[in-house]
Amino acid sequence: MSLTFVGLLQMVVGSVLLFRSLAAMLVFLMVSGLLGGAAALTVPALGNSTIPPVQFALVFVYLRILMPRGGCFAVWTQGVRDNLLLVLFTLYGVAAAIVAPRIFAGHIQVAPMRFDGARSLFDTVPLQPTPQNITAAVYLIGALLATLAAYAIVRTRGGVEALVKGAVAIAWVHALSGLIAAQTKGTAIGGFFALFRNGAYAQLDQSYQGFARIDGFFPEASGWASFGFAWFVFATECWYRSVWARHTGLAALVLGGMLFASTSSTAYVGLACYGGFFVARALLAPTSAAPLRMRQAGVAMVALTVLVALALAVMPGLAAKVWDMILHMTVEKGDSDSGRQRLFWAMQGFTAFVASGGLGIGPGSFRSSSLFTAILGTMGVIGVVTFCGYLLQIMRCTRRAQGPEEEAISAVMRACATTAPIILLPAAISTPNSHPGINFAIFAGAALGLSAMLPRRRPTMDHALLVSRRMTGGPPVGAAAGGS
Repeated sequence: MSLTFVGLLQMVVGSVLLFRSLAAMLVFLMVSGLLGGAAALTVPALGNSTIPPVQFALVFVYLRILMPRGGCFAVWTQGVRDNLLLVLFTLYGVAAAIVAPRIFAGHIQVAPMRFDGARSLFDTVPLQPTPQNITAAVYLIGALLATLAAYAIVRTRGGVEALVKGAVAIAWVHALSGLIAAQTKGTAIGGFFALFRNGAYAQLDQSYQGFARIDGFFPEASGWASFGFAWFVFATECWYRSVWARHTGLAALVLGGMLFASTSSTAYVGLACYGGFFVARALLAPTSAAPLRMRQAGVAMVALTVLVALALAVMPGLAAKVWDMILHMTVEKGDSDSGRQRLFWAMQGFTAFVASGGLGIGPGSFRSSSLFTAILGTMGVIGVVTFCGYLLQIMRCTRRAQGPEEEAISAVMRACATTAPIILLPAAISTPNSHPGINFAIFAGAALGLSAMLPRRRPTMDHALLVSRRMTGGPPVGAAAGGS
């Protein structure tokens, strides 16, 4: 195991932050995710697998959590109970990654996570244990640890503020770094970005018909878009609930524009799904946000329509190229070689599920192109049930009642609980792994952590009596018991 220059930089920053607040450690974890194409550690024993910076940051986060004074281990243990379904999901996934490939070795053909000698887009090899099983287990553990860390830290002093302000900073840095990297390819500045793409990832072609695909510090546009979409949704949800609205709204607007310009099908699917959700919520629950937010959303849509119309009038040729690019990255994707290969990878999940009798063949055993078929094929029934149950637990947070004194905490909790499941939509068509990712872990853990801070409100005696009498047909509270 060897430390890269990125890992060394993290070690310096993480060591300094050990003597700062837990909130600073949460920001450190969040910001480390920006370096999606980097490697903090390389592990030759696992086929030169790499540990990304966001996973390495967890080492320092937990050193801070476990400190005898100033840590939050007691709250962390409560997080284990409140996130029990995710704990079970992870434990089964780790066990399956180690045992299942040996039990079902040779039973089916799979496209492995790493396949340097592939002879065609659909080439496969017999199932067997590989170092990628261990890597996948490490990623699962990392996602669980990030969830529990976020759960505990948001409940400490400054935790909620760090989450929101850190999200705004990440949105700006991600958007601007993507723009700069796309416009400086082949220059010294472009070389600076390439320096941070030192992970063992394939560096894909980043242009289409003259459009520079946006990748920033990531190895490909899809990864950049997937990470950015998570923070775009969270910033928008915070703005929708008037949480630091001026800053979160502007950050969401800028990052959303860059996602549209990214030429990534992942970005387009995510934006379309979230846009549909946003409009449906506004129509079905118009009182879920302040009237000012609805007016601002309407003004933004009108302004966007006007800008698009002006662009069509001034540069009609550009409009045709943009439309062609969008079609190529979305509806035409299924007819391309890449689309057929992704469908083949996704269908492996069903094959593995049947071949393993519903047990799964272990995380890291095959490359998928969908989070949910990956879970189905690698962890079977247990993985699907525990993960879907955990998603339902998170979504129930949006229905928690609160009083005026907890309004700010509740607003951020609902933003996290809405963001966590929505950001899995792009993962449903793009991710090769069966772990939900660190961004999901942060939002899920924060949602449940903030939910635990809200008091469990019970109906008052009068309210309970009123409900009881209404159900039994008795007189309402306050009515005379007798008399004519």
